[in-house]
Amino acid sequence: MTDTTNPRAVDLLDQVYEALLRSDYGGLPGMTALLEQELLSPSAPLTEGDLAIIHRKATRNGACLLAAQRGVKAARRRLAEIRSTANGLVTYDRKGRRAEVIESRNLAQRL
Repeated sequence: MTDTTNPRAVDLLDQVYEALLRSDYGGLPGMTALLEQELLSPSAPLTEGDLAIIHRKATRNGACLLAAQRGVKAARRRLAEIRSTANGLVTYDRKGRRAEVIESRNLAQRL
């Protein structure tokens, strides 16, 4: 009978991936600390096949982290645009520099 139990590092990598998919960024530091500890001192011997699975899942998690990072950056940029629009008109000069025009009158006063 063969043992089909995953190494603990594989399970931890899956937990990190699931947390990323749920946007549970607050839980990542604890999970990654456990993962790092497990990789430094494996609780069971790792075979070459185990290492290949760990590598594949770590690569997957890295790609997911990069995508999450891009998404967070895009959301922050969009929120900044919304805030700046609420504060006044934003224009750009010929050199592409940003210039904000603050208008004190509202639309009803201008009409």
